[in-house]
Amino acid sequence: METLKLVPALLSDVDILSEMNKELIEDEKSENSMTINELTIRMKDFLNSDWKAILLVLGEQIVGYALYLERVDVNNRKDKTVYLRQYFIRRQYRRSGLGKRGVDLMRTELFQDTTISIDVLESNPGGKRFWEEIGFKKYYTNMRLKP
Repeated sequence: METLKLVPALLSDVDILSEMNKELIEDEKSENSMTINELTIRMKDFLNSDWKAILLVLGEQIVGYALYLERVDVNNRKDKTVYLRQYFIRRQYRRSGLGKRGVDLMRTELFQDTTISIDVLESNPGGKRFWEEIGFKKYYTNMRLKP
Protein backbone atom coordinates (compact mmCIF):
# COMPACT_ATOMS: atom_id res chain seq x y z
CA MET A 1 0.00 0.00 0.00
CA GLU A 2 1.39 3.39 -1.01
CA THR A 3 1.99 5.91 1.73
CA LEU A 4 -0.49 8.76 2.05
CA LYS A 5 1.05 11.95 3.32
CA LEU A 6 -0.11 15.42 4.25
CA VAL A 7 1.75 18.27 2.59
CA PRO A 8 1.12 21.89 3.59
CA ALA A 9 -0.37 23.74 0.63
CA LEU A 10 1.32 26.91 -0.54
CA LEU A 11 -0.04 29.92 -2.37
CA SER A 12 1.53 28.40 -5.50
CA ASP A 13 -0.94 25.48 -5.12
CA VAL A 14 -3.98 27.73 -5.44
CA ASP A 15 -4.87 26.56 -8.98
CA ILE A 16 -5.03 22.87 -8.06
CA LEU A 17 -6.89 23.69 -4.84
CA SER A 18 -9.44 25.74 -6.77
CA GLU A 19 -9.94 22.98 -9.35
CA MET A 20 -10.59 20.44 -6.61
CA ASN A 21 -12.87 22.92 -4.82
CA LYS A 22 -14.93 23.22 -8.03
CA GLU A 23 -15.27 19.42 -8.15
CA LEU A 24 -16.27 19.36 -4.48
CA ILE A 25 -18.99 21.94 -5.14
CA GLU A 26 -20.30 19.84 -8.04
CA ASP A 27 -20.18 16.59 -6.08
CA GLU A 28 -22.02 17.92 -3.04
CA LYS A 29 -24.61 19.59 -5.29
CA SER A 30 -23.96 22.93 -3.64
CA GLU A 31 -25.83 26.05 -4.68
CA ASN A 32 -22.46 27.80 -4.97
CA SER A 33 -22.26 29.15 -8.53
CA MET A 34 -18.75 30.62 -8.33
CA THR A 35 -16.58 30.32 -11.43
CA ILE A 36 -13.11 28.80 -11.28
CA ASN A 37 -11.67 32.35 -11.34
CA GLU A 38 -13.85 33.37 -8.39
CA LEU A 39 -12.89 30.20 -6.52
CA THR A 40 -9.22 30.95 -7.17
CA ILE A 41 -9.58 34.46 -5.74
CA ARG A 42 -11.45 33.09 -2.73
CA MET A 43 -8.82 30.37 -2.16
CA LYS A 44 -6.06 33.00 -2.28
CA ASP A 45 -7.99 35.02 0.29
CA PHE A 46 -8.27 31.94 2.52
CA LEU A 47 -4.55 31.17 2.27
CA ASN A 48 -3.60 34.80 2.90
CA SER A 49 -5.58 34.80 6.15
CA ASP A 50 -5.79 32.41 9.11
CA TRP A 51 -6.98 29.44 7.03
CA LYS A 52 -4.63 26.57 6.23
CA ALA A 53 -4.75 24.01 3.47
CA ILE A 54 -3.07 20.66 3.10
CA LEU A 55 -2.69 18.44 0.09
CA LEU A 56 -3.25 14.71 0.45
CA VAL A 57 -0.51 13.08 -1.60
CA LEU A 58 -0.33 9.38 -2.49
CA GLY A 59 3.07 8.55 -3.96
CA GLU A 60 3.51 11.48 -6.33
CA GLN A 61 -0.21 12.09 -6.97
CA ILE A 62 -2.30 14.77 -5.29
CA VAL A 63 -5.45 12.84 -4.39
CA GLY A 64 -7.25 15.46 -2.32
CA TYR A 65 -7.07 18.39 0.02
CA ALA A 66 -8.42 19.90 3.20
CA LEU A 67 -9.05 23.54 4.10
CA TYR A 68 -9.34 24.29 7.80
CA LEU A 69 -9.27 26.95 10.49
CA GLU A 70 -7.90 26.38 13.97
CA ARG A 71 -9.69 28.30 16.70
CA VAL A 72 -10.53 28.36 20.37
CA ASP A 73 -13.61 26.38 21.37
CA VAL A 74 -16.37 28.93 22.11
CA ASN A 75 -17.86 26.62 24.77
CA ASN A 76 -14.60 25.93 26.58
CA ARG A 77 -11.90 28.53 25.97
CA LYS A 78 -9.18 26.14 27.17
CA ASP A 79 -9.83 23.76 24.28
CA LYS A 80 -8.84 24.06 20.66
CA THR A 81 -11.16 23.19 17.83
CA VAL A 82 -10.72 22.89 14.09
CA TYR A 83 -13.35 23.85 11.58
CA LEU A 84 -12.80 21.65 8.53
CA ARG A 85 -14.47 23.74 5.83
CA GLN A 86 -13.50 21.65 2.82
CA TYR A 87 -12.35 18.05 2.56
CA PHE A 88 -12.10 16.40 -0.81
CA ILE A 89 -10.82 13.20 -2.36
CA ARG A 90 -10.64 13.17 -6.14
CA ARG A 91 -13.28 11.01 -7.79
CA GLN A 92 -10.90 8.39 -9.19
CA TYR A 93 -9.45 7.75 -5.72
CA ARG A 94 -12.71 7.33 -3.83
CA ARG A 95 -14.00 4.12 -2.29
CA SER A 96 -10.46 2.97 -1.58
CA GLY A 97 -10.20 4.09 2.04
CA LEU A 98 -8.15 7.20 1.28
CA GLY A 99 -10.76 9.54 2.74
CA LYS A 100 -10.68 7.80 6.10
CA ARG A 101 -6.88 7.46 5.96
CA GLY A 102 -6.62 11.20 5.33
CA VAL A 103 -8.83 12.05 8.30
CA ASP A 104 -6.88 9.61 10.50
CA LEU A 105 -3.61 11.28 9.43
CA MET A 106 -4.96 14.73 10.18
CA ARG A 107 -6.08 13.57 13.62
CA THR A 108 -2.67 12.09 14.48
CA GLU A 109 -0.37 14.59 12.75
CA LEU A 110 -2.25 17.89 12.97
CA PHE A 111 -5.21 17.79 15.31
CA GLN A 112 -4.29 15.66 18.34
CA ASP A 113 -6.72 16.18 21.24
CA THR A 114 -8.72 18.63 19.13
CA THR A 115 -12.42 18.63 18.31
CA ILE A 116 -13.06 18.74 14.56
CA SER A 117 -16.28 20.28 13.30
CA ILE A 118 -17.67 20.11 9.79
CA ASP A 119 -20.74 21.16 7.84
CA VAL A 120 -22.41 18.70 5.49
CA LEU A 121 -24.94 19.87 2.92
CA GLU A 122 -28.30 18.10 2.91
CA SER A 123 -27.83 17.78 -0.85
CA ASN A 124 -24.86 15.48 -0.18
CA PRO A 125 -26.15 12.28 1.49
CA GLY A 126 -23.04 10.35 0.40
CA GLY A 127 -20.83 12.84 2.20
CA LYS A 128 -23.01 12.68 5.28
CA ARG A 129 -22.75 8.86 5.26
CA PHE A 130 -18.95 9.08 4.94
CA TRP A 131 -18.61 11.38 7.96
CA GLU A 132 -20.98 9.29 10.07
CA GLU A 133 -19.14 6.07 9.16
CA ILE A 134 -15.85 7.48 10.44
CA GLY A 135 -17.38 8.59 13.73
CA PHE A 136 -18.72 12.12 13.34
CA LYS A 137 -21.98 12.78 15.19
CA LYS A 138 -24.67 15.31 14.38
CA TYR A 139 -24.34 18.30 16.72
CA TYR A 140 -26.80 20.84 15.35
CA THR A 141 -28.93 21.57 12.32
CA ASN A 142 -28.47 24.80 10.37
CA MET A 143 -31.63 25.93 8.59
CA ARG A 144 -32.28 28.70 6.07
CA LEU A 145 -35.27 30.68 4.85
CA LYS A 146 -34.58 32.24 1.48
CA PRO A 147 -36.31 35.36 0.22
